[in-house]
Amino acid sequence: MQNRPLITIGFSSHRLEVLPAVEAEMSRHEALVLEEAPEDDFHPFLAGEISAMEYLADKDVEFPEFSLQQLDMVKRWHGRGKAILQVEPYQEKLIRIHELLAAGHPREEVENRPELKEVYAAESSTSRTLLRFYAAAHTAPFPRVVDTVKDFARTDAARFRLRDTFRAEALAPLSTRFPRLYVEAGYIHLFLIKALSRLVSTRVRLRPRFVLASHSLAAIGRPRPLGPGDLLTLYYIFGSPLSPEKENLLAARSLIHIQLLNKSEIAPGGDSAPHLADEIQAFRLSSRLAFEDCATLYPQVRKAPPEEAVAMVKSFLAKN
Repeated sequence: MQNRPLITIGFSSHRLEVLPAVEAEMSRHEALVLEEAPEDDFHPFLAGEISAMEYLADKDVEFPEFSLQQLDMVKRWHGRGKAILQVEPYQEKLIRIHELLAAGHPREEVENRPELKEVYAAESSTSRTLLRFYAAAHTAPFPRVVDTVKDFARTDAARFRLRDTFRAEALAPLSTRFPRLYVEAGYIHLFLIKALSRLVSTRVRLRPRFVLASHSLAAIGRPRPLGPGDLLTLYYIFGSPLSPEKENLLAARSLIHIQLLNKSEIAPGGDSAPHLADEIQAFRLSSRLAFEDCATLYPQVRKAPPEEAVAMVKSFLAKN
């Protein structure tokens, strides 16, 4: 049975500290699947025809230093004979939608194209609920803000299910090409395991792995410090039972938790994981808050930088 093809799904974030662990994994796999839509200039980059900076010049990347270092790594792997693939059908369809709209195609035509309509509908629904949250965030009563968080999380969950389903359909055939395949995945894409297992059944070994799990397990006894917003979304993704009280609490905590996280790139030193440490701190603080605590803190932290928000929550918890 051990001769079955192996697909390792590495759940992680686009942070510099994960790259050494991913590189260690790649020493045991023949191919890497990046969580990104195919780019025309990717193979010229791998072939050395353009630099990493030139490759990224026309791309909107959230974490530029991570992207540069990851590109350096995948180019080395390519040079050692490993296959590097870009597989993200949902994002590929979304890019196509934007291209068609930018080219002047009528919205009605684009949203009804059979190959694009599911993605168009998912993006439209998510955008509408996100806008409703933004409209309520600063002026509405706290329970109303919490309701908009739940509405957004539900539509976001539907989008994640669709995205992971499309990606599973594209990944399944790759198991016949590569005996050991490493798949990059954001840590909230857990539905990918379920979607992929339906397609490959027992003929492929699926190995889910939280990158940096050892660090997180040592700190909090969990493979990943999932924030309350991510937990709420995952409940919706999998349709798990959730009481109204727990649902409201997770949504309320998420409003505080997001304000505690450092948004900039932090370079790790040695084997440190500064972003994971930051996430663990936010996890520990937000998990101690009751719904009423969140209602009290939200007006104070919603415009504060992370350092001040953390200090505010620590001070509040020390007094209560």
